[in-house]
Amino acid sequence: MAFDAIKNYYSIGEVAKIAGVPAYLLRYWEGFFNELTPARDTRGNRRYTNRDIAMVLNIKELVYEKGYRLGKASEIVKGVLRNSETDHKTTEILKLQKQIGQEKNRHGVVDERRMVLLKEIKEEIEDILHLLG
Repeated sequence: MAFDAIKNYYSIGEVAKIAGVPAYLLRYWEGFFNELTPARDTRGNRRYTNRDIAMVLNIKELVYEKGYRLGKASEIVKGVLRNSETDHKTTEILKLQKQIGQEKNRHGVVDERRMVLLKEIKEEIEDILHLLG
């Protein structure tokens, strides 16, 4: 679901579909990020504006794509740490951690293949020993 230029307000379900996160997470973020405060209708249902949706997408990018914890993401949203040197260093650290994780996964696959091959060799040697008596 994409933004509808004609529409002024969105329900929490619609925003959850747009952002690709569950509704309960949006409710949690509302309590954690003071900048995310959707209006309420007369029945108490949330009415998200395009500005609110942009904030949700910004928070999602900081947390899911850039790997920030909620406290740091909250500071960035408030503008306290925007474009700072520590922000750059954090991004570099996260990239390196991701590379290390990918290399560990590759090594795990190689190790698994080695184990399968060794088990096959062991079985063949046991078969030969059994035949020899």
